[in-house]
Amino acid sequence: MITPAPPVVSIAVFAAALATFNLAAAQERSTPLAAAPVVTAPIEIHAPEMAARGLEENVPRRPNALVPLYVSYATLQAFDIHSTMRALDRGAVEANPLMTRVTASPVSLVAVKVASTAGVLYTTERMWKHNRVAAVVFMVGANSAMAWVVQHNYRLAR
Repeated sequence: MITPAPPVVSIAVFAAALATFNLAAAQERSTPLAAAPVVTAPIEIHAPEMAARGLEENVPRRPNALVPLYVSYATLQAFDIHSTMRALDRGAVEANPLMTRVTASPVSLVAVKVASTAGVLYTTERMWKHNRVAAVVFMVGANSAMAWVVQHNYRLAR
């Protein structure tokens, strides 16, 4: 039998998803005024000058969904730290043998989680410049995996 996720995790995942769609919609509606260059006289700009000025037309833009996905991923990592410590305090055992020694100290657990979060975000930042869809799918998968881990930890803590 599958136990439903604790309300805190469900609310956090729902809020993160809602924020993702709201921020993406807001970014699509707004057009930054500073992004449009003001040209008073017709001028000829060559490709190297365009690149230097940041005026290339083919410069990829970060997908609108990524920043909210980053925030939700970091939030889920914080919930993972909390749920792991709570489950361990209530007698659960760390299932990942690589993390057993790390979970002995809350400071080391936080350090590893911060480093791993930074690694995922760095990887995604590099990825979207080559494949925007893959970057979004990667972050949705990472968020889904972390949501499952968090709900599992809270279930064990009960």
